[in-house]
Amino acid sequence: MASKTSNQSAVWVLFASCFLWNLCNGMLFVVTPLYAMTLGLSLLDISALVGLPYVATILIRFLGGAIADRFGEHRMLQGCYLFNTLGSLALASATGFGTLLGSSALANLSRSTFWVPAQSMASQLSQDNVGKGLGRLSAANYSGQLLGLSLGGVLSGLLGYFATFVVLNALTLLCALLGLVLPAVRRKPSGRSVWQITMAMGRRLCQAHTWLVISASAAAAVPFALTQSIYPVYMAQLNFPDQWISPAVALRSVGPVLTGLVLGPLITIHRERVLYAVGMTGLGVSVLGMAGSSQLWAVALCIGGLGIAGAVMDLLNQVQAVSISQGSDRSAVMASTGLGWNISPMILPIVLGWLAETEGFQLTFLVTGVFFSVVALGTPLLFRVMR
Repeated sequence: MASKTSNQSAVWVLFASCFLWNLCNGMLFVVTPLYAMTLGLSLLDISALVGLPYVATILIRFLGGAIADRFGEHRMLQGCYLFNTLGSLALASATGFGTLLGSSALANLSRSTFWVPAQSMASQLSQDNVGKGLGRLSAANYSGQLLGLSLGGVLSGLLGYFATFVVLNALTLLCALLGLVLPAVRRKPSGRSVWQITMAMGRRLCQAHTWLVISASAAAAVPFALTQSIYPVYMAQLNFPDQWISPAVALRSVGPVLTGLVLGPLITIHRERVLYAVGMTGLGVSVLGMAGSSQLWAVALCIGGLGIAGAVMDLLNQVQAVSISQGSDRSAVMASTGLGWNISPMILPIVLGWLAETEGFQLTFLVTGVFFSVVALGTPLLFRVMR
């Protein structure tokens, strides 16, 4: 009984800290590009702020997974929360592209070390129904993002950036303090070095099936990559006020909250192919819809659909990783199969930012939407070739 109570306490501490971390990151998603615009940065500069730091965080993701499997997920999360605090402090003192890039790098460093240990910890604390446990974690994460995305634009639009930075820094500090009481899930096997665990992840990347799972995580990251880069700029060019841009972007997180709570138990490895095709189709339709959307309600609807599709792919990716791992190597497997969370935010903002600046937003949305629709149609072939 004591063990069960202790397990429940660990779950609530994990969920509370994850909620706070996502709240702070939600604010950073919106505030960073909007603040960059006030400093006179171009669309390409803003896209580079989003994409360039991910080059380094790909390596950090692997190292973080290895460290989590060697020393414990709770230690990795504590470091992650510290990076988030430093990133928000750097943003408050930013004066141009260089300092904003430093802030973005710290924030992305935090993001690259959050998802793997958080998801690994949640999956190990919910052995009875992994999908249900991961669904609840997803609901906590996206609830925090929803509130943070709303607060970021509303506070900056109504109170200014100074007050917004004060609130953001206070919340990141609170999250870091909460992280200090995170317990260890279970004792990690001894006799393995970080290097050995990292090399095992490298060998896994040589398998075709791993890249099929990575493609699911890349698709899951698309809503994040688009709504923190070209979407806010597109809405600003449509003359939407800052206080409305933020809630519209926040709708990305409404669907995932419901998806995590309602559909979590239904996300199983046996429905893998169907879920993959449904998620890709949802991404394609949602992005295509943006090409003809110039009204706030239409843009908000497309963003909401994008968030739901991404959430399906996210939960599918996590369940796929659990199905091919044990508790002792869960973080390492999730680090390698979740590589798409680094690839999409690194490539999409830069490529689509360049395309939007040279050819316009409508063509950018059309090309992107058609791409995901074609991938959805090719699902049977993908699974046949890469299985």
